[in-house]
Amino acid sequence: MSLPPRALYSLAEVAARWGCTIADIVEWGFAGHLEIVVAIPPTSFGGQLFTDMVAVAPSDVLRMCRRCGTGPDEIRILRVRPPGGDVWSVVQPPESGVIIDRKDLAMTSEGLAGFEDRYTVSRRSSAVPTARYDWEAFYTALMIRIHENGLPGSMTELVGEMQDWFVRHSADGEAPDESTIRKRISPIWHRLRAALPA
Repeated sequence: MSLPPRALYSLAEVAARWGCTIADIVEWGFAGHLEIVVAIPPTSFGGQLFTDMVAVAPSDVLRMCRRCGTGPDEIRILRVRPPGGDVWSVVQPPESGVIIDRKDLAMTSEGLAGFEDRYTVSRRSSAVPTARYDWEAFYTALMIRIHENGLPGSMTELVGEMQDWFVRHSADGEAPDESTIRKRISPIWHRLRAALPA
């Protein structure tokens, strides 16, 4: 039995796939070339209840994705719209919007495919030699992250964080694919998890 196609791609995955930066993707969204989405809990905007997947305004999230690597990891958004829709719903007092994390910004598989078709974007090969990546700096960043914040709830979350680290710290926005990073992290993850008190 074959699995269904993926529904969502994080912006870090899209950047690695296209060989660009997350800032590029957000700016293309700002120019109207693509749509950025995020999953939210039930939240009222303009008297209408939104939940699950919503489109976010690229101008609202642009400061989270600066080319220089600075900017907040989280912001509070005050407007959303249904994916593919045209009308923004704006939060009204006393409602307070919803906080979203930069790592949760995504594209739908349909949006990804549509962009690739329109601009004849070829998916970058996942068989990029790993020697081109700075694995020594990666391990340093990984150890600092674990030392300062501990282990996250899942290895998948840690893999996503470190893939995003590559995107933010590489000159061209490239990053290894998830499976390559997972292979590097897995032995460390399992040894540290085993050392935690039950």
